[in-house]
Amino acid sequence: MTEPVVSRKTYALTYGGLLLLTVATTLLSYIDMGPFNMVVALVIAVVKASLIAAVFMHALYESTLVRVVLAGGILWFLILISLTMTDYLTRYR
Repeated sequence: MTEPVVSRKTYALTYGGLLLLTVATTLLSYIDMGPFNMVVALVIAVVKASLIAAVFMHALYESTLVRVVLAGGILWFLILISLTMTDYLTRYR
């Protein structure tokens, strides 16, 4: 099986994007946005994780079966998070 050939430009742009998102995370941590601090930080983290998986782990260049397995893993993670949040939100305070 042949490995996908990814150009250096793609790696460089991805690396630059990751650096920019890291700087954005750091700078936004100094701004008080109330309850949205965590939301913005999580969105940036998800974007960074997606970039890493897509480019550096070659998820963009894999077969359909691998993409289905990745989607199943993400779906399972979301199910676990929703069950945890359901338990947390229904507890008496």
